[in-house]
Amino acid sequence: MTAFRNHLGFLRKTDDLESLERPESPSPQVVAAEALRANGPALRFTTDGSALGLASGIYGGVDQLQRRRRYPWTRLGIGLGVDRDPAYVDVLEALLALGRRLDERDVTYVARAASTTDLNVRDLELPTPPDETWPRFTLGVLSVGADEGSYWTPIHGTVIDDRTLRARVPDAITDQLEQGDAVSVALGVPSEALAATYLLAVTDRLSTPIEDRGVGAAVPVVPTAGGVVPSSAEVVLETTVADQQPETRSEKREFWERLVDGTTLTLEVDDVFARDDAVVPFTPLGVPLSDDLLLVTLATATTLFDRVNSYWGVSPVEWLLLPVEGRLGICFVATETLYAGFEWQLANFLFSLSDCFDKVVVVDGETSPRNFGRVLGDIWVKAHPSRDWLFSEPNAPSARMPTYHSEGDTGARLYVDATWDPRWDDEYIAPRVSVTDSYPPEIRDAVCESWADLGFENDLEGDDLT
Repeated sequence: MTAFRNHLGFLRKTDDLESLERPESPSPQVVAAEALRANGPALRFTTDGSALGLASGIYGGVDQLQRRRRYPWTRLGIGLGVDRDPAYVDVLEALLALGRRLDERDVTYVARAASTTDLNVRDLELPTPPDETWPRFTLGVLSVGADEGSYWTPIHGTVIDDRTLRARVPDAITDQLEQGDAVSVALGVPSEALAATYLLAVTDRLSTPIEDRGVGAAVPVVPTAGGVVPSSAEVVLETTVADQQPETRSEKREFWERLVDGTTLTLEVDDVFARDDAVVPFTPLGVPLSDDLLLVTLATATTLFDRVNSYWGVSPVEWLLLPVEGRLGICFVATETLYAGFEWQLANFLFSLSDCFDKVVVVDGETSPRNFGRVLGDIWVKAHPSRDWLFSEPNAPSARMPTYHSEGDTGARLYVDATWDPRWDDEYIAPRVSVTDSYPPEIRDAVCESWADLGFENDLEGDDLT
């Protein structure tokens, strides 16, 4: 388990985190949004100790349509303790393990890192978006305690006054709440806790106590008035449900609400606990590459990856990716071909499992998710528009991921088979060529020397020069 502040430390060690003084104008949201648009590093906004420190782009923020050393899953993979340069499938499997149900509980209880304060919730000085009135909190976990255990859900919302929050949570949790119930809000939690909570939310598995999930064994917890929360949380708000259906105006939503129905609650804050020099994550809502969008797409990809590899009795899918760059509405899947027509069956199975996308592109299993240029290139090299691009009738429900649909619209679905036909003889399949197999050694050496003289690293052995 990696505490949130330790996760920030790891990002700094990999030169993927920049510190800035917390700006008054423009607002932190504007700076964070522009950093995401520019594919910049994660940002930490420091203060003089009078307000919360803030961090943005901690889990996402890398556009894979450009060649980079880091990938959209790198920061989350580091947070999950996979590796400093995590493989994509390893991140999916780590996330999957956090959501699995345990046969026997294995929970660790430790002391709370945050201490009690005299602060009210306004004193925390959470950031206020430039076009809004109230400070906003995002990327948090709500905990509801019950006899059988605690239930965690994603939460985000606004600070109405010194003691009042208005929060959005999934409908699935509100069935267990009544007015006057105690619930706790944790901000700045370990990556395992936040990512697993998103995974359980978008897969409609919030009805199981967190102690019975893999995340319950991975993240040490501490009991609070509203159930257990991660013990290392930077800020814990112990609250009481004051209103389950308050009148509210339209608000910007976190991305999980595109997939999960949500409810607004009014919460009265009873106690505020905070660590010294507390820092919490936030995300500018609605911005491409934002943290909440990446968490949702990775959680969705994790679920689909598990479902398709559990369906045929074997594991034909090497990886499955929903790129977050522009909410493209595409699902890329790399697979071996089990039999003629398998790709078509796989695409239709994916459409039946999720309505997040309206395009499925199948590529050969040997294709790497790190080399997105090759993934896109295979569409043009291997898929003939008249034979391998197949559109459905234009009566399919609109996909939830893209921005080009409105709710209630219909459209066609597209399946692209960008694999070599398994029935072809090898002689009809074009060989892949690269610098290393196209030029003699002396020319490669000369290229390497010139390349190094220009200040570039020698990457001739990499597959991105093919």
